[in-house]
Amino acid sequence: MRRFLATTITLLLLSSMHAQQDSFLFRTPLSFYNTDILSYLQVLHKNQQYEKMVPFFTGELRSSRSQSAFVELLANAPFGYSMKRAGIREVKKGEAWSLTYQRTILGTQETFRVDCVLANDTCRVVLSEPTFKLIFKDI
Repeated sequence: MRRFLATTITLLLLSSMHAQQDSFLFRTPLSFYNTDILSYLQVLHKNQQYEKMVPFFTGELRSSRSQSAFVELLANAPFGYSMKRAGIREVKKGEAWSLTYQRTILGTQETFRVDCVLANDTCRVVLSEPTFKLIFKDI
């Protein structure tokens, strides 16, 4: 009887943990395939899918260039460092967030921040010239 009870409790705990992981995937527009927006963009960049990155940017730098010029800018931008999200602050409920990342470049840890907004049901990184230089940094 004890073995049955222990097995039942273990199965219930595992199923609740699995349900919590699934709910994380869909609880915020910042989640992309079990990762965050900037990590998702980095995967696209590493796979040379620059055109797929374009819809995830907004702001003055994005709007001041044609799509082909912006794709060329992304293609030539360095984005090969390791990083992880360190924090999220909701600026405007369900519409705007400030994300903090930590990255390691040549053994040096740095912290940087990007702003994201929800526009047309898509989370987008607000991109200005200074933000572009923060995200796409030479190693």
